[in-house]
Amino acid sequence: MVPSKAPIEQHIKEWISNGLQLKEMEQKLGELGMEEGSIPAMMKEIAKLRNARKTAKGLVYILIGAAMCLISCIVTLVMPESDTTLVLYGLTSLGIIVVFIGLMHIFN
Repeated sequence: MVPSKAPIEQHIKEWISNGLQLKEMEQKLGELGMEEGSIPAMMKEIAKLRNARKTAKGLVYILIGAAMCLISCIVTLVMPESDTTLVLYGLTSLGIIVVFIGLMHIFN
């Protein structure tokens, strides 16, 4: 017996948003009555969906961090006579940290 696709897709979206692990999702698919042969293919698709969400979130962080670094560079170049060391070192360091947070989301 194969359940209709709409409820399974809704369940999968809920499970991903709740942060369930892949093993737990696999067990729940079995509980929903999905055939044993189609569960591995479904798990591959679920993993791709989870990775796509993590990658999109990571790219947002990377773009924000790069923008912070660019802003600090522009401010430092536009105002060379004033004391911009806080902007240069502080905002650039913060931007680099945000970029690394984004990389962590992508590769973790």
